[in-house]
Amino acid sequence: MIATERPDRSSNSLLEGRVVVIVNGSPYALIMPGVFIDFMFSPEDRNLKHQFANFAKFLRILAFIITLLLPGFYIAITNFHQEAIPTELLFAIVASRAAVPFPIIFELIVMELSFELIREASIRVPSPIGPTMGIVGALVLGQAAVDASIVSPILIIIVAITGICSFAIPDFSLSFHCRIMRFIYTIMGYLIGFLGIAIVLFLHLTILLTMKSFGVPYMQPYLPLKSFNNKGLFNPPAWNREYRASFLHAKRPRRQENISIPWKTGNKHGKEKTL
Repeated sequence: MIATERPDRSSNSLLEGRVVVIVNGSPYALIMPGVFIDFMFSPEDRNLKHQFANFAKFLRILAFIITLLLPGFYIAITNFHQEAIPTELLFAIVASRAAVPFPIIFELIVMELSFELIREASIRVPSPIGPTMGIVGALVLGQAAVDASIVSPILIIIVAITGICSFAIPDFSLSFHCRIMRFIYTIMGYLIGFLGIAIVLFLHLTILLTMKSFGVPYMQPYLPLKSFNNKGLFNPPAWNREYRASFLHAKRPRRQENISIPWKTGNKHGKEKTL
């Protein structure tokens, strides 16, 4: 289910043919059914031109992939697949880790946990100093860890990029899912390299493909493949959003009139309108 505090998203979900449940004593409304593409959607997308909204969605997909896989790929490449790294970069990684006494998995987990602690602490402190504490804490902690030869500078970059990408995911529950699964990908990448990442990715996709939300497959409309009917990952133009998603099985499949811009198609008397 999708949890939201925004009335505009709830009303739009009703227009799409979904069910909205307002829970007594909770600020959240629950929207059902919810599929994967809904968690990559931001309510602001409806107010943007479809080109801008689609570009933002592409960035979110990229951030989702980086958040899940970047730490695991880094640790798999440095431990098992050094041939995949350009020689100059490999020399730079080896030189940066020359003074670090700990294994790379210890460095990565310590920095990931430290980043999560800073993020959680910055949420709990009062609003005026929360962002300042998060930025200053991350800078001071990262610089001190590098100066003390506890972690390597390249690892700080990897953790920072991963953390920034996790903030780009619009839905809080999906972001939390990525933050937890990232540790599993990292551990398997450390144990058996790309093979471990591939095994976890296969199991991860298998679970997502077998999930259902109130009878609707979680990866609709892509798997099983059906007609998108204006509910694919990328938004169509505003004048081409006439139908509700077919996988919702709405009693009224059309959400707006057939002719949504009559000044291009002519009015009901057959005379063309002009602006």
